[in-house]
Parts: sequence; C-alpha cells; structure tokens
Amino acid sequence: MKSFSLIFLRFYVKLQDAYAAESNKLGTWALIGYTAPGTKKTANEFSSTVFKYTGGMSDAVELKAEGAEAQTGAWVAEALTALNDCPEKATWSIAVTGATTGVTYANTYSSDDCKPLTPNFENIGTKAAKE
Repeated sequence: MKSFSLIFLRFYVKLQDAYAAESNKLGTWALIGYTAPGTKKTANEFSSTVFKYTGGMSDAVELKAEGAEAQTGAWVAEALTALNDCPEKATWSIAVTGATTGVTYANTYSSDDCKPLTPNFENIGTKAAKE
C-alpha cells in the first residue's frame, strides 16, 4: 500500500505559519519556499508515480483582522491510481485561512475510503486547545 508522506504536508504548514508570522500574509508555495515531492511540472504542481500535488494560491494574501476568506486548494494531493479502497483521482486537500489572530487549516478528504491511508491527515495544522 502506498500513501503520500505526511511529513511533506507538515513542512507546508510550518513554512506557511513562518511566512505569515514574518510577512503578515499567506504565501504561495514559491513564496514560502515549499517543494512538494516528485518531479516539478510548474511552480505549483509536482507529480510522482502515485500522486499529483498542487498548490492553488497564485499570489500572497494579506492576513485580515475580520472577514478572512479560506484559500481553498492551497495544498492538494490527488491519487493517480486507486490505492486499496481509495479511488483513483481521490484528493486530500487543505484550505488555509489567514487571520491576524493566526493561520488555520481545514483538511478534507474527497473520499472517506482514503482515511485509513492517512489517519492523522485531519490533525495536521490544528492547534491543541489551551486550558
């Protein structure tokens, strides 16, 4: 069974958080210095034999105190082949929202059949509740 390495996604989150803290903006993959696994096709697309990785942001986005909009597809992995019960073309995607109070991430699967491949995907980028 193959699955993408969640370490590359954790790098994306750490780089995006650092870029936001330094620039007060969300950044594209190139701006934050992120490189996905596989062969580079374009500035925001990389591909391996099993996955295609894309970043949907085309420009930096200012952090907002109110009304920050989610940047959907900021990080997407698409299966190029079926993986056990996970269908071909299934996606793992992240929407990132940049507020002046912090950056948040919404992680989604296109198919629940893909959850067993990456059970911790939903937790990446989430902050533990403070007591």
